[in-house]
Amino acid sequence: MKQRNAHLPYKDKGFSLIEVLVAVLVLGIGLLGAAALQLLSLQNISNAELRTQATLYAQELTELARTTNTPTDFEQSGGSTASCSSLSGQFQVWCDAMSQTLPGATFESSWDGATNEFTVQVLWPERIMFLDATATTAAGEGTSDYTLVTRFQ
Repeated sequence: MKQRNAHLPYKDKGFSLIEVLVAVLVLGIGLLGAAALQLLSLQNISNAELRTQATLYAQELTELARTTNTPTDFEQSGGSTASCSSLSGQFQVWCDAMSQTLPGATFESSWDGATNEFTVQVLWPERIMFLDATATTAAGEGTSDYTLVTRFQ
């Protein structure tokens, strides 16, 4: 019995080394793209968690000011989680809790008696993948902020 593949030309007998290397290169580029996408997703999840926490802390401070009927006790200009000890009472407890979740955050709160509006602004550091051309911070560093304005009745 004769072998069928015995008389095939050399080029038809299998993959060449170049074809295998090209296939490995294409596969490697695809895997690197998937890894970069995974890293970006994890970073965005972390930033979303920080944003959610900042929102909750701003709402909590607003509720503290509203329920005590003395919003002026919760006014702070240039406050930070590093200086919570300078505050007192529930304001200090709020600041200490925020320093555990949003280390390095700063905040400002103000009361406008004419309009009955209490304003809270929270700024926190976060990791960012892309910077715009006008950014002044180092690559990978950024600051986000959240402002809540509430009118008391």
